[in-house]
Amino acid sequence: MRNFFSNFCFLVIILSIILPIISVLFYFDFTKKFILSEYLFSISFFTLYQSILSAILTILLGSLFAHLLVKHNYIYGVHMVIDSLSIMFVLPTIISVLGIVLFYGDIFSIYGLHGILIAHVVLNVPLVTRVLIQSLNDISPNEKSLARQMGLGHLGFFFASEWPIIKKNIPSLFVLISFICFVSFTPILILGGGPKYSTIEVAIYQSVIFLNDYNQAVILLIVQILICSTIFIFFFKSFKSNNFILDDRRRSINNISYSFKYLFDYILILILIIFIFSPVLYIIVKGINDKLILVIQSNYFFSSLITTLQISSFSGLLAILLTYGNLEFVRRSKNKRELWFYLLIIFSPAIIAVGYYIFINEFLLLNIPSIIIVIVINTIFILPFSYNYLSPSYFRVSQEHLNLSESINLYGFKKFVIVDLNRLKRPLINTFCISSILSSSDLVIISFFGTNDLSTLTQTIYRLLGSYRIEEARALSLLFLAYCLLYFLIPKYILGRTYKYAPFN
Repeated sequence: MRNFFSNFCFLVIILSIILPIISVLFYFDFTKKFILSEYLFSISFFTLYQSILSAILTILLGSLFAHLLVKHNYIYGVHMVIDSLSIMFVLPTIISVLGIVLFYGDIFSIYGLHGILIAHVVLNVPLVTRVLIQSLNDISPNEKSLARQMGLGHLGFFFASEWPIIKKNIPSLFVLISFICFVSFTPILILGGGPKYSTIEVAIYQSVIFLNDYNQAVILLIVQILICSTIFIFFFKSFKSNNFILDDRRRSINNISYSFKYLFDYILILILIIFIFSPVLYIIVKGINDKLILVIQSNYFFSSLITTLQISSFSGLLAILLTYGNLEFVRRSKNKRELWFYLLIIFSPAIIAVGYYIFINEFLLLNIPSIIIVIVINTIFILPFSYNYLSPSYFRVSQEHLNLSESINLYGFKKFVIVDLNRLKRPLINTFCISSILSSSDLVIISFFGTNDLSTLTQTIYRLLGSYRIEEARALSLLFLAYCLLYFLIPKYILGRTYKYAPFN
């Protein structure tokens, strides 16, 4: 009985993958032949092409940005930029995409492949940069001193010490970014500009919502799973959770002083900061307009804010419970059971949402409120990220106290309360905040179950854009940004005050 909770959580992961797929297949017409049409081939090729190209560009720019920030971390404000990268990655996609449309749309035509690539790079460079910065911070000061004594310049030190670390992280980062871009929805929907630049995820959404064609949706899902599974199987050995630790404690300071010879580096840092942060800054500037007070006083703002808060909070809480239970299960397992977490990345949120809708309404014949379905599905798709955020701290704490806990028969919930809770309070709350913000940004799931009475801030912004109420969309995006920042920063501030002198936090 002591392992009941962890076994139950692992069973939930398995069923969350299997049940919706079986439900959708129930409506599939197996008498029809699977034909690789020109449309299916072109849309599959473009989906794979844009995801690979996005991943390559993201890793190139992220590696350059990480190298420059670590090299010049003595510059005032660099650590603030590094801390802001964590917030940038978890910000709702609709905010960044709208900022990209408004900022870059004033300079050139943003719609098409180049707009999609810009969006994916802006959205994912913060993650790549943070991961690589933490890996580069593992280089000891003694190694840097030794390199100076041997007469190695910055280029020589880069190839001797930094490049091997960056190269080790590239395979896992490439797989992760490729998956994220492969199932990307909001950037493609807004910036695609037409059928020519549509992806499998958007095509699944259109097949179900507009055409009510489940056969086409299932065929697209099969193609998506085959492509993603092939990549996943070949690269999973390098795709491990310890590649994505986000730990604010791992920092180092260089003793380099300001110099004119680094002027080119300073210019590159400034360009990359403008490229990544300008869409969000543009939202802040343009969001303060004459429609802001009108939006704050509107009914749709408060109703969508309450719905978003309910969905994000309960999704974050469920994600923490399932993640902790499955971490217990993975710790006891000798096999790579964490693979089930990452399998969730390769499935389409659109088809999974439809699968749960069919399962609940057709098989179980239950009239479950849509908001509960949205919370459950959101929880499922944020599990890989909550797992990555929590697992390093969990395994470190668990390893420190494992033998002592077993010697006094301390297991399960009692062990969590007595041993783990105090040590994991900071990572648990940080993971909850990050998971909640991620769950509040989804557009595809709420598009299936949302109504006039059930609309999130993300969906409301999209509806305002669709009705060409741009000023209101900007104002609401600013309020949504403020909501996410408060959600992210307030718990961190409270924890910082509470654990200011804690040796392990």
